[in-house]
Amino acid sequence: MANKRMMSSDMFSDDVFMELDDITRLVWIGLIVMSADDQGRLQDNEMLVKSQIFPMDNKPQARVKQSMDLLVEKGLLQRYQKDGKKLMQIVNWWKHQSPSWASPSNYPAPDNWTDREKYHKSGNNIVTRNWDKLGGYGELHSTLHSTLHSEQVSGLVGNEVKSEVKYEGEYEVNGEVELTTTTTLRESNLAPVATVYESEIGVLTASIADELKLAVSEYPDGWIIDALKEASRQNKRNWSYARAILKRWKAEGRGNGHKVQSGADLDKFRALYEQQKANN
Repeated sequence: MANKRMMSSDMFSDDVFMELDDITRLVWIGLIVMSADDQGRLQDNEMLVKSQIFPMDNKPQARVKQSMDLLVEKGLLQRYQKDGKKLMQIVNWWKHQSPSWASPSNYPAPDNWTDREKYHKSGNNIVTRNWDKLGGYGELHSTLHSTLHSEQVSGLVGNEVKSEVKYEGEYEVNGEVELTTTTTLRESNLAPVATVYESEIGVLTASIADELKLAVSEYPDGWIIDALKEASRQNKRNWSYARAILKRWKAEGRGNGHKVQSGADLDKFRALYEQQKANN
């Protein structure tokens, strides 16, 4: 297990985290700092998790399992089985962890997941694998995984993943993962917004997907994308902050003083935004 794990203070203003009850919040933090290995992976075993996170507390295992189930429902954890083992993967592990070293996992990875490894081997050799990669599912696959899991976002169905691993030297492996889709992502007005949300903010849960659907009907798509990026630049990575930016732009105008109206005027302002973007 790594000596340090990254825990952002923005967690406490995150929409998903704020919806969790107190015990589930503790379970989530405990999974990150205690239960998960260096690849964000652990056994799907509430008895084991309870012993790691609440060793002296008289909390029933059923309550810990309830919290784990909720974290899966929210898209923060993924359940899967491999080699006869029931396992869990922290979905956005490599979006938030930046260790100097990371040991291999004792458990097989979920399908289409990229581990990042850097560790010492006998003879002072350093083994690296995918250390120069993003790791995890990658931006596109993470979006597809979370939206398909929630079954709330249409138009993101059916993906084909291709991977190519190249070996360079005895102790160095550079993995390359190419993600392609056979879907009509460009035809979905939510797809670009969802992709930017996953890239800039975090896991796209069912509740956030619904919020984005409403936002797309109220604001130009480009405004939403820019608001998400602005929230990320301000280190306020949550939908509430981005939504506040959009409300301000709608009320006060954005740059040129134009305000976003509702109903039939929305298409006009979307067209105006695209024209200004092209001119810039």
